[in-house]
Parts: sequence; structure tokens; C-alpha cells
Amino acid sequence: MLRAIHLPAYGGDTTWANTVTAYQDLPAPLRALADGLRAVHTNDYDYAASTPRTEVSGELRKYREQFVSTLYRTEHPVVRVHPETGERALFLGHFAQHFSGLSSRDFTVLFDLLQQRVTRPENTVRWSWREGDVAVWDNRATQHYAVADYDDQARRLHRITVGGDVPKGVDGTPSRSLVGDSSEYTPAI
Repeated sequence: MLRAIHLPAYGGDTTWANTVTAYQDLPAPLRALADGLRAVHTNDYDYAASTPRTEVSGELRKYREQFVSTLYRTEHPVVRVHPETGERALFLGHFAQHFSGLSSRDFTVLFDLLQQRVTRPENTVRWSWREGDVAVWDNRATQHYAVADYDDQARRLHRITVGGDVPKGVDGTPSRSLVGDSSEYTPAI
């Protein structure tokens, strides 16, 4: 859930991508490949490297230090099966650092190919916020992105994330923790 508290005079929209339709739109050979892949995700991700700004503000640096103060590294299926609908969805995003058993070069090529399917315009929606708006989405079947087109204006949204299930792949194999204990974020089953 995300609630708009204070918005800039322009910009600051959020886009959501439907990772179920992204998976469904893959040609059959790519779906078969993705079904068997597993990716290692980590919270040790450099947000500053993905932004067009060349300098990292003190506030962003402080946020990043807090974000990685406890390191998590988890192996997830690249295609997760939704526990309620049974739909398959691509489980990628920029926390994914490599595919298990593949070289970094193969990861880069395959990741770009699959992630581009997620962010295709026909799989996305863009929301222009108004103060007080509340957005609710299913993080198991989407990706979201805050568009950084509001220069140095203030933008404040409050987010609540509900703990969820452990992702399972097409073969039923669940995600597995490699570093860090995230059990407090996932309800006991």
C-alpha cells in the first residue's frame, strides 16, 4: 500500500508492471527457459547507480546505509506461482544479481531480455498522484517504479508492506535464504 502525503508541483508518478502478462507474452521457448531459472536477489543494491544524478545526497546515503544494515541474499525462482490464482509471474527486478549456475554475462543478457518484457508499455500502468491517493497492489505479481522527474522538489509517500508467503517456482521448490534471516517478514506457515 502506498499513500501520497506530499507531492511535487510536477512529476513523481508511479508505474506498475504486470509480471503475469509479461510471462504470458513470452514465446514458449523463453517461458520454458524462465520456468527453470533461479535468481539470487539481495538488498545490497546500489540505488544511486540507477539514477541519473551524479552525486548521492546525504539523505540517500543514510537511507542506503540503513537499508543494507542487515544483509539479505535469497535464491528465488525466476517464475513464481501465485499461491491463490495459480498464475505464473516473472520474479525479477533490480534486486536480482545473478542466475544460479550461469555466468554474469549470461545473466546480463537473459535478465535484460526478460526484464524488458516486464516493462513493455502494454504491461504497465502509470499513476499520476494526488495528495491523499492510496494505491494497493499485489507485490507477488507486479513491479513498481517511482518516476524521478520532479527535480529537487519534495515528494513524500508512506508505504506499508504486508508480509507474504515464501515464493514457489513452477516445480514447487520454494525460495531459500542464503544470507540473513527474513522470517520476521514472512508469516509462519
